[in-house]
Amino acid sequence: MVSAVILAAGASTRMGTQKLLLPFGGEPLVRRTVRQVCDAGFDDVLVVLGSEHEQTLAALEGLSIRHAINVMYRTGMGSSFRTAVAHLGDSAAALFALADQPFITATEYRALLDAHHEHAPAIVSVRYGDVVAPPHLFEREFFPELAQLEHGARPVLQRHRDRTMVLQFPPEMLMDIDTPGDYELARSRLSSAR
Repeated sequence: MVSAVILAAGASTRMGTQKLLLPFGGEPLVRRTVRQVCDAGFDDVLVVLGSEHEQTLAALEGLSIRHAINVMYRTGMGSSFRTAVAHLGDSAAALFALADQPFITATEYRALLDAHHEHAPAIVSVRYGDVVAPPHLFEREFFPELAQLEHGARPVLQRHRDRTMVLQFPPEMLMDIDTPGDYELARSRLSSAR
């Protein structure tokens, strides 16, 4: 079984409001991301929630997911990795995605899953131009290392570079929404793409 994990626990301090609940393309930002992951064909979709978890979970109603609550979300992303790993059960591998990357679609998530199935690398990573950023897919053997992280997965990726298959995605897909300016820019990009 290959799981997909969406990290959606953060407090959105730079935004000033829970960014994952902001409307984006006619639905809450978190729903857009989770829906794309659900459409990519993973066996299991786990959403790690934290800040305002009841409202965030309500925004996901009707999607085929399960969820876990990261009560330590204020301590950083590492706590969300720990929460996820504790809830992955017998998953053989897991994709880790961020809930605030609205331009990554089911096609891109599926590309990581296909690379895992077809080439069996220990890790599938993504590069946007010169930047390595989520999503990333890890075999189960890396779950204990992921559970030790304080922030993002970069240390694990760097330690195991020789066992990683890197996919190239267009640089314009790399946009996460952290500030009001990011949000307005993303909305502008979305409307100009229609």
